[in-house]
Parts: sequence; C-alpha cells; structure tokens
Amino acid sequence: MEMKERLRRVVNWLIAQGKAGSQRELAKVLGYNASAFSQVINGHVPLSDKFLRRLSAFEPRLNIEWVRNGSGAMLAGEERVVEAEPIDDGEMEFYTENTKGCRFYKKGDQLYMTVRHVPYAAFGQFANESDRLEPNDEDWGEETYEVDRVAHGHYLSFEVKGDSMDVGTRQSFEAGDRVLVRELEREHWRDRIRFDDHPFWVVVFGSSVLIKQMIAQDRKEGLLTFHSLNPSPEYADFTISEDEIRNLYYVIRKKPRERAF
Repeated sequence: MEMKERLRRVVNWLIAQGKAGSQRELAKVLGYNASAFSQVINGHVPLSDKFLRRLSAFEPRLNIEWVRNGSGAMLAGEERVVEAEPIDDGEMEFYTENTKGCRFYKKGDQLYMTVRHVPYAAFGQFANESDRLEPNDEDWGEETYEVDRVAHGHYLSFEVKGDSMDVGTRQSFEAGDRVLVRELEREHWRDRIRFDDHPFWVVVFGSSVLIKQMIAQDRKEGLLTFHSLNPSPEYADFTISEDEIRNLYYVIRKKPRERAF
C-alpha cells in the first residue's frame, strides 16, 4: 500500500468516525486549505513531519509510523486479540454451561470454554444454506479455549485459511490458526460498533466467510468497510451493506496453528 493510499484511508476513517464531516472540514481543522491538504494526501507534495504531528495531535490513536512507512497497524495498540496459551491435556472438571450451549470447565484456578468449531474456514466457501450458522452434529466439532470468566452470548470457533490477514507479525492471522469469536446480534448493528475495541471480525455474507479488520461504519447508510492486513492488491478494502450480511462475529482469542519442528 502506497503512502497516499494510507493517507486516504486515514482521511476516510476519520470522516467515518465523525471526527470531521468532510475532507474539506478535516483540512480546516488541521490548519490547511482544501487545495494544500489535497496535494498532501494525493502524494503531490512530500509528507512533512509538521503534517504528521498535526494528524497525531488530532487523533492520538493513529500510528504515525504506519502512515509514514506502513509499519505495524493503522491504530496504535490495535493488537487486542489475545493469543491463547497451549492447553494442558490434564483432566478438567465441568463447571457450568451458558444459555447458548457453551460449556465451561475448570482446572485448578484456570477456566476453559468449549465451543462448536465451524467445519468451513474463515475465508473459503460457506456451505450451509440456512440463514444462520447452525451446527450439524455430524459435521461440527469442538474447540477449547482458555478464558478469564464465564461468558454469556453465542460463541463459535473458526479456522483461518488463506493469507489475506498474514503480514508476518503477531497481529497476523495465519492459515491454520483458530479463532474464538462472539456473535454481534443484528439488533446491535445500527448502534456504533466498537471496532476500535474489537478490530477483527468474521463476516458471513452470500457464500463467503471472511476474517477481516473492520475499519469504518456508515450508520446512516447501513454500510460496513473491511480491510485485509496483507497489502497485496487483490485484497483491497471493500464496503458491504448490512442487509447483505448474514452474521457478524468479533474475534476475541487466537489459537496459533500447530507447527512441525
């Protein structure tokens, strides 16, 4: 991704967040006229340290090194997905079950949650033709994750396929990783989705199940914009209407794939 593309993404994100009503308004807030601001974000003039300082002061969460050279993620501290520790295979004692069928176990002071594992990956083809992801006892397995509390809500486990979210950092999702996700019920989609707190999502639409980073929400139009960490051109950002989405799940925990040594 070129610098001008990163700058445009920042501008679009700030507008989507309600920080400014338009590019012209954002330029004014940062102390530039519309023409000078456009020259900067379109790469027609060099990006100055002064511009970056103003941008950082306006939105402290922005990772200026990402804006400058693509290092890390757009938002500082964006890596909020907890990487799961290996689970000891010793005996665990059943503790409780929530109303959505997620079971909790204890071993000593540690709590574990067992959820249904979806038999098709977060990237590939979505084979179930029902309106929701509903488990078929013959096909669905289970996966266990270490957790810090008994949680309510609908949780599932997905396996990652493909490399659209793999950039070789701890923030990445590699093929073979498994992720624990919680469903965001449709009734909450028109609220402000807290994708600053939960940047990574499994989104189900049409025949696709994708794991992506959510970067913008247009509440008025009912639109969500998703981003791939991999900057390769085939993984361009895309915007989709809420009406086209079947399910939304935010990623809570990642279990890295087993590696052969």
